[in-house]
Amino acid sequence: MKRLHLFVMVSLVGLFLSTSGTYLPPSSACVAQSQSERKEVKVWVNTSSRVYHCPGTRWYGSTKHGKYVGECAAIQDGNRPAYGKACGSDCQSGQTTAPASSPSAEEKTAPAQQAGNPDAKVWVNTNSGVYHCPGTRWYGSTKQGEYMTQKKAREGGYRPAYGKVCQ
Repeated sequence: MKRLHLFVMVSLVGLFLSTSGTYLPPSSACVAQSQSERKEVKVWVNTSSRVYHCPGTRWYGSTKHGKYVGECAAIQDGNRPAYGKACGSDCQSGQTTAPASSPSAEEKTAPAQQAGNPDAKVWVNTNSGVYHCPGTRWYGSTKQGEYMTQKKAREGGYRPAYGKVCQ
């Protein structure tokens, strides 16, 4: 019995010594790559509304039209986060976007179409940041909102529903 015990101990020590010199820790490049991969969040972009949704939210992967992309790619393509809440990818700190007051390329090419009637009374959905024109489906019927002129809504940073200004 003592010989068996001695044999097992010698075998384990030999096994330990033979493997301890061959272990190589992962390279720093590999570790950095895996860390950056963990910080890139895959989001669901609603291609109709150009809004992206984070994993675990209500509309993640469940809108009629959409696709899965990385959050950084979604932002670079001009999409915006749902409810103004980003998902937490590293690209948020390095991204720079044009201020809301600067005119977009569409506004530069068609200023008359974007202007609409500045005195039109619109319904602003204060939760989504979208305003609705009189006679449309959601005019005055969203859970949170208020009435104001189209001019005041645009100055407040709200955008027209479906990209169509009120005439």
